[in-house]
Amino acid sequence: MPKRGCTFADAAPLQLKVRVGQRELSRGVCAERYSREIFDPPGAATRACCSCVRAVDGKAACGQCERALCARCVRVCGSCGAVACALCALVDCGDVQETGLCASCAAFEA
Repeated sequence: MPKRGCTFADAAPLQLKVRVGQRELSRGVCAERYSREIFDPPGAATRACCSCVRAVDGKAACGQCERALCARCVRVCGSCGAVACALCALVDCGDVQETGLCASCAAFEA
């Protein structure tokens, strides 16, 4: 007995096996990640300082907002010694010399 014919032969889409390889991934879904891996060598990714947008030369980070800081923009709190960025530090000009305060110490000083 012969096989029964498909009633949806014209309307049914073709079902083909599709192989997704590295080439297809590198051009589509994973394009950005793969291009970063290729063009940015490991360990050479530079982070920018949150205050001046220079390349960060150390591992200093603001104690309040945890953003990266370069050596020029590190401000140390005169009260507790915490590292703060220009956005989180406040400058107290009341004394003979200027002193920087972190946001938590400035709240107690006010």
